Amino acid sequence: MAEQHTEHNERKKLWELIKDVRFTMISHQTETQDIHSQPMTMLNSEKMNESENLYFILKDSNDIVKAVTAGRNQLGLSFAKPSDDIYVSISAHGVITQDRILIEELWNPWAENWFEGKDDPSVRVLIAQAISAEYWNVTDNKVTHMLKVLKGNITGNPGESDTEHEKVNL
Repeated sequence: MAEQHTEHNERKKLWELIKDVRFTMISHQTETQDIHSQPMTMLNSEKMNESENLYFILKDSNDIVKAVTAGRNQLGLSFAKPSDDIYVSISAHGVITQDRILIEELWNPWAENWFEGKDDPSVRVLIAQAISAEYWNVTDNKVTHMLKVLKGNITGNPGESDTEHEKVNL
């Protein structure tokens, strides 16, 4: 029971760090074993099960759809919010679906730019099921952080910034 409570807290913390970061780089393995990354917009919302999965709408011709469908479903998702010194890396298992109810729930005006409506047969949803994550959250305020950097440049002895850094299994 304590393990479930800890996992819930870790997922909650992770969600708090990324919920305002709409864009992520998603990495996957190509058929030639190269690592390929592309930017995507996360479509989670407070009403969804955001602490379990991350959701993205893609075309059926997208390289991520092809990779996951071919069984290369290990994904890396990178989130960055430099203005708040927050950086998150998530390892996930990808699943592709055409679930109409999920598409309806995720659909938004931006998706209209890429598809001929939500009934477009090329619409796919990527469900990224988080397996593990690592995050860095600098908790120093900007002035303190800059003073530590400046002091390090002058003295040659860099000060450590106050940073939350955790690796979590989800």
